[in-house]
This record gives sequence, C-alpha cells and structure tokens, in this order.
Amino acid sequence: MDESDSLNQGHSKNTANKLSGETSPYLLQHLYNPVNWYPWGKEAIDLAIKQDKPILLSIGYSACHWCHVMMHESFEDPDVAATMNRLFINIKVDKEERQDLDKIYQTAHQLLMGHNGGWPLTLFLSPTTLIPYYAGTYFPKDATEELPDFPALLHKLNDVYFHDRHKIQQQELHMRAIIQVFSQPRSVNELPLAKSLRHEAELVLQREFDPENSGFREDAKFPACPTLEFLLNSEDPLIRHMPLTTLKHMAESGIYDHLAGGFFRYTVDPEWQIPHFEKMLYDNAQLIGLYAKAYTITHNQLYKHIVIETANWLKSVMCDPDTGGYFTSIDADSDQQEGIYYVWDLEEIKNTLTPTEYAAIKKYYNLNLKANFDDKWHLILNPEVTAPDSEMLAEIKHKLLIERNSRSKPMLDTKILTSWNGLSIQGLSLAGKILNNVTFLAMADNCINFIKNKLFIDQVLYATYQSGTAKIAGFLDDYAFTLSGVLSYIQQDKQHKYIDFCVQLADSLIDNFYDKEHGGFFFCSHNAEKLFYNPKVFIDDATASGYGVACSALITLGRLIDNQLYIEVAKDSLNAAQAFLNDAPEVHLSLCAAYELLHE
Repeated sequence: MDESDSLNQGHSKNTANKLSGETSPYLLQHLYNPVNWYPWGKEAIDLAIKQDKPILLSIGYSACHWCHVMMHESFEDPDVAATMNRLFINIKVDKEERQDLDKIYQTAHQLLMGHNGGWPLTLFLSPTTLIPYYAGTYFPKDATEELPDFPALLHKLNDVYFHDRHKIQQQELHMRAIIQVFSQPRSVNELPLAKSLRHEAELVLQREFDPENSGFREDAKFPACPTLEFLLNSEDPLIRHMPLTTLKHMAESGIYDHLAGGFFRYTVDPEWQIPHFEKMLYDNAQLIGLYAKAYTITHNQLYKHIVIETANWLKSVMCDPDTGGYFTSIDADSDQQEGIYYVWDLEEIKNTLTPTEYAAIKKYYNLNLKANFDDKWHLILNPEVTAPDSEMLAEIKHKLLIERNSRSKPMLDTKILTSWNGLSIQGLSLAGKILNNVTFLAMADNCINFIKNKLFIDQVLYATYQSGTAKIAGFLDDYAFTLSGVLSYIQQDKQHKYIDFCVQLADSLIDNFYDKEHGGFFFCSHNAEKLFYNPKVFIDDATASGYGVACSALITLGRLIDNQLYIEVAKDSLNAAQAFLNDAPEVHLSLCAAYELLHE
C-alpha cells in the first residue's frame, strides 16, 4: 500500500533562489520562494560580512506544520520577501540534515528567551560571530495578542543591529560566558550506586505519571520513548506498569493510525486523542522495539499486533526499495490543511462500506460519538467494544485505505538519515528476534548493509543520503545509534560478520568525538565546522542522548570482544557526566542505563 507521494519540487511560476543545488526536500520546498534563500555556508556568511547585514536564519523540517504556515504566510508573500531580502541575508536550514546547527541554536534560543524553542526556529545573527541577538519560533504575518507581526519585527531587528551594536556585543559576551560555564566538567565528591540513581529517577517519573490517561503530565502527550524504555527495564512490576499502560493507551488511541499502522508524532491533548499528524521515522523505529519488549513481559497480543503492523508499515511506506534504508517522515499537511488526509465524513465511510461493515465498526471506532476533528472523525478505538472478526476487520481496513489513498497525500520526505536508520535497525532487530520474524531481521540486515556500503566512506560515517549521494560528515548520534543498532542485531555473537564493522564504528566514534582532556563526547566531530561552541548533549529528548547510547554501546562491544579501551572510554565519559546525572537522573535516562550497564 502506498500511503504517500514524493516531493512536489516547488512552484514553477517563480525564479529559483540559491537553494537550487540542494537535495533536502525541506530546502527544495522553499526553492521558488521570492525570498533569496541561501543554504548554510561560506557564500552566505561572507556576503553578510561584506555587506554588513545581519543574517536571518530559519531552521525547520519538511513535516513541520508551522513551518508550512510561516512559509505560506510570509516567505511566499512578495512584499514580506522583499523586506527580508533588503534588510537581511537569509539562510534556510533543514534541521534534520544539520543537527549540529539545530542543537546549537536551540540552546541559544533558550539562553536568549528563557524558554525552549521549537520549529520553525527563527534567529537573527551577527554575521561575524554567528551568535544570535534575537530568537523566536513561528512569527505570524499579522500581529496577534501574543506575537508581533513578522514584517514589523524585521524592521525593528534590523534597526537594533545597526543602532545597538554595543548592546549586541555585550549580550554575545554574556552568552559565551554562560556556555563556557555549563560546558565545563564538574567534579563530584562521590559516585552513587547505579541502583540509587535508578530509584531516584523512578520516583520522579512516578510523580510525573498521569494515572488517568497514562503518559506523563503535559497538555500534549508525546511517546517519550527513552523514558518508556528505561521504565520497561525496571525490575519492579509497579514501575513497569507505567510504560505498559502508556503503550496500551497509545495503541488504542488517536496517536496511532488504525488503518495503515504507524504512530503520529504527538497528540495535542492529554488524553492521546487528536494527534499532530506528522509521522516520524525516529518515533516508529523506537516504538517497534518497545512494543516487542512489552509483548515479552505481558504476552498481550495487542502489543504483538502493533509491532507487526507498524513494522509492515515501515516496510511498505518508509523503506527505500533501492537501498534498504528508511525515509525520514510523512508530512502533517496535505492541500495546506493539517490532518485532512486522515479524517473522515460519516457519509464517506458509509458509502465505502456495506451496512453490515459500517454497523460492525460504528462503536468500535467511536463513530457514534460527536465529531472530534473540525466536524470530521479521526478514528480512535473503543477498547470496551468487541472488535469485528479479524477477516471482516481486515476487509474494512482494506476498503477504507483504498478510499483514503485516493485523496491528496501528504508529502513523503525521502531523505535518509543515518541516526534514525540506526534506531530502525535496533527496533527491527529486537522485534525480529522476539517474534522470530525473519522478515524483520532481513529488513535490519538490509539497512546495515546500506549504511556500511553507502554511508561509511574512508572511516567516516555520513549523516544523510539523498539522490544517490552521501552528504555531511556524521554527528555523534549517527555513530552511536548505528553502533547500538548493529550490536542489537548481532547480539552476543563475537564471530558475527558485522563485528569488524562495529569495531570500525567504535574506533571512528572515539577518534572523532571523544574529549581526551576532560572525558565525554562532543556532538560535532573534531574536524567539523567551527561554530561558537561544540555541545556535549547529556539530556534525552525524543530519542536517547547519543552520549549515553555511545557509552552503552562501547561497554557492550568492549565486553563482547574483550577490548578494555572501549570500556575505559565509556567509564571516563560517564564520570565526566556524573554531575549532570546526579542533579537530575530522570532527564538523563540513557546515561543512567549506561551507568547501570557499567556496574553489572
């Protein structure tokens, strides 16, 4: 089943801007904007310095709804674009390609604005330092109660650059000083027991758990895969109850696509009902493995069903048949409307199904209740209603999918990211071994071969693959997630055909990212472009910290092949992160897991 169309390369009515040489689908979405976009690079930065213009840096990604909104409102507007072109040098970045720029500038946003950023990320930079003097996310073309209008902001921030240089320079010095402080290693008096760190993290997560809806107390609900994995690995059944009930709620709720399989990125409500409709590879890759683990704990067939359906969706929709790698994402929008591809009119469903079929799913999919998405119905299971028999349900899904696929499809981002493919290898390997499924293991094997043959070149792992070309020297997550994924595939077989590849990855990881002076791993390679700082990322996000994953992978590989160097590097790196881990283990769960592994 084909769920998504490939990229529409842009609006042919306008002249292409400086993005014409790019391969990123997100950048190519902006190719025919009247904004004179440049890709990140020397040409744009040198021009900004030469013309003494501030840089407007816009960072987003192809499946991002609010990125699309800002593009349609402002970047496609000739008057707004003319103002941008006159006052700024404009640079557009795909955050999935340039994960370094995104991490660095999200941190800068937080330091400047006092709260987390998001996407689109909008920054105004001094061209000589590339440090932002103002930052935000989405700005509307017309002012709202909360936000200024974008054109007025452009004029104001251009004036600030030319008339408040001294203040900008002082602010830059202050930002550098703050970064210097939190980048320095902090010593601790005493290293705690691994069990005490786990216990402290579990206590905090218990307090944050939503006992009514599952998940963790937020207005929106995210899968929080690193948290679920950490809790699933607990020895305490009461602790495991939290991830198990969360995974059950997710499988029955609106965050899951009940027709094609696969999870959406998050729900906008705390009850897991209405999603933000983009589908990301990283979520689904991790969730395949988590549901497989949940099945081993409970033997609940629901978890097994989700593993199979989601892995099959990955194979049929997200897999590049030419490489065996996996695509990045499916957009939230089609026809400039979020979610319109996925939701239903009742008459549309009735006309697609027989009366008997409709009667069988009316209560099962909550179609007897009020519309839940702009006078339409997003399908959500009612777990208290008995499902139709499997043969009838399969036929109903088949018919509804045919009807859904006749609609205008959301865009499929065909960029292949190494780090997220490493997560896919791990999830498919776990699912394949737990369910004894040779298809899933073959999918993992094909992906390993693709990365080994196409993305690991002269001992350098590249971060992205598009249009037959490996691009951008990899970041820590690329090495860590790939190494961890391959180790999951080979398990404890020290004679496995991929052992040499694991050793090469581990050696390159240490050579390129290990801080020999202070311990720990930088996010960017020692040979990468020098920006105003090179972060060490300790905290887990939607994915585990590459720092923590690298430590676990090196310990695992070191023990498997009896290489003490790998274990010592991991130990030194965990010691370097110990102060952060002690302060808040609940947000450093991959570090907690590595620390536990070290002390097994």
